[in-house]
Amino acid sequence: MKRVAAFSVASWSAAALLYFGQHSVSLIVVSGVVVLAGFDLLRP
Repeated sequence: MKRVAAFSVASWSAAALLYFGQHSVSLIVVSGVVVLAGFDLLRP
């Protein structure tokens, strides 16, 4: 359950970075890294 919660937080953080970053390239890259870190949390 902790992994699902961590993935949810990572996904919402990435979405918030994209929303508040106003499409800057560096924040798009950072949000991609956050999402990939969230996927890494879901691995068994």
